Amino acid sequence: MPMPKPIVKRVRQLRRRLGEQGDGLLVCHALDIHYLTGFYGRDSWAYVPLHGGPLHIISDSRYQEQIQRDAPHAKVWIRDGALSVELAKVTRKLKPRRILLQRDYVTLNQHKALAKQLGSRRLRAIDDGLLEQRSIKDDDELRLIRKAIAISQQAFEQLRRFARPGMTESQVGAYLDYQLKCLGAEGPSFQTIVAADANSALPHAVPGPKRLGKRSLVQIDWGATYHGYCGDLSRMISTGPISKKLREIYAIVLEAQQAAIEVVAPGRSFADIDRAARDVIEKAGYGQQFGHGLGHGIGLNIHELPVVSGRYDKPAVVGQVVTIEPGIYLPGVGGVRIEDDLLVTPRGRRVLSDLPKTLESTMI
Repeated sequence: MPMPKPIVKRVRQLRRRLGEQGDGLLVCHALDIHYLTGFYGRDSWAYVPLHGGPLHIISDSRYQEQIQRDAPHAKVWIRDGALSVELAKVTRKLKPRRILLQRDYVTLNQHKALAKQLGSRRLRAIDDGLLEQRSIKDDDELRLIRKAIAISQQAFEQLRRFARPGMTESQVGAYLDYQLKCLGAEGPSFQTIVAADANSALPHAVPGPKRLGKRSLVQIDWGATYHGYCGDLSRMISTGPISKKLREIYAIVLEAQQAAIEVVAPGRSFADIDRAARDVIEKAGYGQQFGHGLGHGIGLNIHELPVVSGRYDKPAVVGQVVTIEPGIYLPGVGGVRIEDDLLVTPRGRRVLSDLPKTLESTMI
């Protein structure tokens, strides 16, 4: 069976980039295997010949039927021993002179086993460039990301109707995760954050027994995974009137987010985009209370390239999907973070999420 068109384009791009360095690439990272073949499973490798020919997936009997379903275009090798031993069988058939390894994902023990089976002179560990390649989404990936975001938003709307004072953070988070699955997601794309009152000053708070009060401001940070692709959003909900200080920082964070969104465009440095939001927060006197980067890429992983940070001065590229999520965190008082997902387009940007985010819209 021929490779699907999105897979053809991804493999062709990989081959153009690496073809002069070797005869094949051994892919050990599960997300890269999924990206290049359509199959996702544990304890599996993919071998990509760099000068043409079918893709090869090495796995075990647990995944045989799944591979046939998800990657029918690939040659399947079902092992009854070590992965390295089965790879040696593949290479005896294909006779590659140089095999490239994913430098960041092959363990020391795996490298030793490969050297024993294949000979160390045939192996070369490299940066395969797949992180950069994966940062630019094709139409198929964008469709899945949009669906993940749509599910995330629908689940949040259900949560707004469900949450009420007296519930614990854990109850609220569990209900949101349940709704994600009911709406078609595989599950949350990361551990859902529900943080009430002073807990919202913890950027990565873990939901616990804290109960929502009658005047609580609650941080909700969540996302769906749909066919492997992630959504990532943050909104606040309030159960009643909140303090003047929290209203103040909410307005600043919303202004900072909008300032950053407006400068997202191809060719614009991610450090400059980060600076646009940070300038607003620093001018308001809260620079020390915004300690994390402005955002990150999303895709098969919840955090991937590009990095939207003052330390990352590479330019935005059409097809990248990033989060914009400024925040202000006041220990013992509370915090505010507002997050949306954006696509870099030829003319600038498109905000893929559209949940309301005015202070009035936080009321449940």
